[in-house]
Amino acid sequence: MAKVNRPLIFTDDGWIMTHEPPLTPEIILEKMIKPLADTAAALWWSVGDHEVYHYETQVGEIMGEGRELAELPDDLGRMAANVRHLIETSGGPLSVLVDLCRQAGVEFLPRVRMNSHYARDPTGADYGRFRREHPELLIGACEEDIPPGTIDWDIRTGKDFKFPQVRDYMYSIITELFERFDVDGVEMDFNRHPAFFRREESYQQRYMMTDLVRRVRTRMQEVGKERGRPIKLAVRVPPTLADGQRIGLDVAGWMRQGLVDIVTAGMGWIPFEMPIREFAEAARGTQVQVYGCIEALRPTVDDNVLRAAAARFWSAGAGVYLYNFFHMPTEWNQRILNQLANPELLARLDKRYELDHTDRIAYAGHGGAFRNAVPAVQLPVALRQTRTGGGPALYLDIADELEAARADGALERCVLGLLVDNFAPVDELEVCVNGETLPWSASRTSSTGDMLRFPALEGRRNIHYDLDSPPLKQGQNQLEIGLVSQGPRQTDAAVLVGVEVTIAYEKKT
Repeated sequence: MAKVNRPLIFTDDGWIMTHEPPLTPEIILEKMIKPLADTAAALWWSVGDHEVYHYETQVGEIMGEGRELAELPDDLGRMAANVRHLIETSGGPLSVLVDLCRQAGVEFLPRVRMNSHYARDPTGADYGRFRREHPELLIGACEEDIPPGTIDWDIRTGKDFKFPQVRDYMYSIITELFERFDVDGVEMDFNRHPAFFRREESYQQRYMMTDLVRRVRTRMQEVGKERGRPIKLAVRVPPTLADGQRIGLDVAGWMRQGLVDIVTAGMGWIPFEMPIREFAEAARGTQVQVYGCIEALRPTVDDNVLRAAAARFWSAGAGVYLYNFFHMPTEWNQRILNQLANPELLARLDKRYELDHTDRIAYAGHGGAFRNAVPAVQLPVALRQTRTGGGPALYLDIADELEAARADGALERCVLGLLVDNFAPVDELEVCVNGETLPWSASRTSSTGDMLRFPALEGRRNIHYDLDSPPLKQGQNQLEIGLVSQGPRQTDAAVLVGVEVTIAYEKKT
């Protein structure tokens, strides 16, 4: 696997295009480029959604094209006005961003959403003429056989890539970005949204998507040779290689065949359980760089969680890819981005490792596409008494070298936190960490505490144990958590909804 030479990718979904018009290059510089100054971050910018684009494309549909601004909703009207203004005065949004990033020394890649499954009004300006004019090319072209409330229903309005017209259209959008613009590369984002074929056909049709990736790669190499420098092809894919294959993406094959330069794993919802090492192993012996994605909309993201997820990615040989963090203030960018980009600095900074949570992923509407590609994780899990004692075995991956930090006197404390719903007064937990039992008498339990990032519910208990190293260790840790009731329970089963390990280091004075 190639060494990550640009360790942090900072993505932007084009939010600035809804700025109050007129949008100018000076505003873009101040609000988008300067906040990244003095950070080790590349800027990757989404060019549109649902086949409607907010840049000066000559092959796709531009937001508001053929419509009066006054007839558009507020946000779409502002976007359309800003695109028109920048085209008339500065060449267009993408031209401006390419120039500003080049001047600032910031690596810049436009990002193409390969599909979109938002539920939108087909007559709206943000729906996209391509789908409106070609309903026969959609996944649910025969939607009468698709039951509502299912994944198949949620993805029915997406483009079906088994049709050559769909692949040809997306090829024209992607290649224009590096043929007309002096970009450092292009990302094909297969996670917005991850469904490209009818589900029963996806695995068998994966060669069709490989055909598209290969065509793009071939053309990119031709243009790079003409330009005298390589152009990078990046892809963002589901959180496991198997799930990618299942929905029609042969990611490991793309790496082996040298079709891609950068692979980003995951949507960012399960950064602590996503098997990032399998991507790194698949890239071994190639020049492919692997990244792991972290999503800002994940409910419990804070600085400590970010540092823990980043450390986990680094320990696996991957870089860090941030999604939906474009709203963060400049001070945060310049402080946190440099921490996440530096594994040596991260090593002795405070962190909080978590088990991921299936229920935290939004599943309504376009969420069906996410359900299509995100695997189940360990939480939540019901805790019931077993006949032989004990309970579910859970696994938490920790990147920190805890025993070395303890030996150096740098480790201040480690705390295991458990959050349990329907925890009755007669309940106790039997907790075992890497084979060592933690006595219930050593726990601290309350309805308040660090884990109240979760909604407060009656019967919810926050339970903490102070730990040392050992038993806590670098690498995979096994936690067995059993429920012991000292009397009859009057509620439904207790449910473990949160597991975290907080690691704090001695502060240097």
